[in-house]
Amino acid sequence: MQLNDPCVRTVLKYLKDALEKQSTVSFNEVMSAPQCKKYSISDIGKALELLRRYGFVNARSKFGCSELLEFTATGITEKGMNYLA
Repeated sequence: MQLNDPCVRTVLKYLKDALEKQSTVSFNEVMSAPQCKKYSISDIGKALELLRRYGFVNARSKFGCSELLEFTATGITEKGMNYLA
């Protein structure tokens, strides 16, 4: 998965919108979002980790068995906002 993947953009947009209303967003909340339901859990996990790794979101994550187990976003960075624009 790459940063130009539609899943990555959809997830980042959801995080931006959700973080305007609440202080944190979890992996489960992203998976439950109507606009994200068309993507697999694995794809959402990969997208979240890419966004964190490349500095588009401020977040904590935990991996196990090569899969994302926990993820909590606390903000969108300027880099992430520029990507959406």
